Amino acid sequence: MDRTSVWDSLALRCGKVLPHRFVLAPMTTDSSHPDGTVSDDELNYLSRRAASGFAAVITSCAYVDPGGRAWQGIGASHDNQLESLSRLAKTIDTVDALGVLQLYDAGRLAAPALVADDVIRAPSAVPSARPGARTPRPLAGAEVDRLVDSFVAAARRGVDAGFDGIELHGANHYLIHQFFSPRSNRRTDKWGTDLNGRMSFAIEVASRVRSEIGDDVALGFRLNPFEVEQNGFTLDMSVELAHELSALNLDYLHISMDNFRKNAPQPEDRDWTQSMRSVSGRSPIEAIAQAVDGRCAVVASGGIHSTEHGQEALDLGADLLAVGRAALTDPEWLGKVRNGEESSITRLLPATAENVSERLTIPDRMAKYLMSRPGWIPAEPAQQAVPQKN
Repeated sequence: MDRTSVWDSLALRCGKVLPHRFVLAPMTTDSSHPDGTVSDDELNYLSRRAASGFAAVITSCAYVDPGGRAWQGIGASHDNQLESLSRLAKTIDTVDALGVLQLYDAGRLAAPALVADDVIRAPSAVPSARPGARTPRPLAGAEVDRLVDSFVAAARRGVDAGFDGIELHGANHYLIHQFFSPRSNRRTDKWGTDLNGRMSFAIEVASRVRSEIGDDVALGFRLNPFEVEQNGFTLDMSVELAHELSALNLDYLHISMDNFRKNAPQPEDRDWTQSMRSVSGRSPIEAIAQAVDGRCAVVASGGIHSTEHGQEALDLGADLLAVGRAALTDPEWLGKVRNGEESSITRLLPATAENVSERLTIPDRMAKYLMSRPGWIPAEPAQQAVPQKN
């Protein structure tokens, strides 16, 4: 059997064909207008990176309900946001890439600055592991049904706005993840109790969205392979979820990790001073690829900075490669990789948030956030002031 190359094309289940395997990963910009409409800074950020030739471009995630906002991002919760979504879709369409709208609800991670304390809700009244987290109120059964409806309605808005695909964000400790996790889901109704119950929200959302958008629109699902926290879900549990989801006519499963080699997903407490630790001796890419058995594509993410890294992930069983941090430090990353100019790639952030914004076309709020995570992306050393002679 011939070895798959990063430059080989790939036909998705929906019928769309990607010219190669590199995808622009979704990155939180925190830079939309307060009403959830996209800002020019966000469009410029996305446009510059998409222009380098990514086969698909996944947006930062859009909230499906105002009560589930984790930051000042784009919204897909109301028809008033349709024009904003159309601007975003057209920005991607101008570079002939597959445009994918990512959808989420923050659940217990909703930001108190955007969502009142009595509105913050989750599967169960269990606070997040993040410092200072509020205790959410448990969702009533009817509210869970309405949130499923919210995902479906948001997906329809995305398609009506012109997106070629929808990605459901079931990772990084947001609402869908919370329903799946035994740490956060203590329910005793059909949405909890055991593994099948905890999987049911993700399965219901994915199934309903697929029915709503039809088979000609790409549908993806982002998941973490396991939790690093005590009593979290395991790789075996995630593999079971992947198996069930892959039977729903998904086009891809997007494995969210900080580094695909270290088997390290994002910790909920976001303590960036601690080194990521591996919980499983198995490669999540291999395990999930075996579970889906070709029924949908598998997307690897985390730590892909070169064609060699991409090839390594493909050899493990991935079909697509989501590139995030490499495209942050060098918006022209993919063009340089394609032209054999990897030695000229910029791999460090500028030393100040102001220079990050100016040189890399990154919105101000996003630049400040990146600088608040020391070590996540290496930065240039800060220049010391030269003493002035008297």
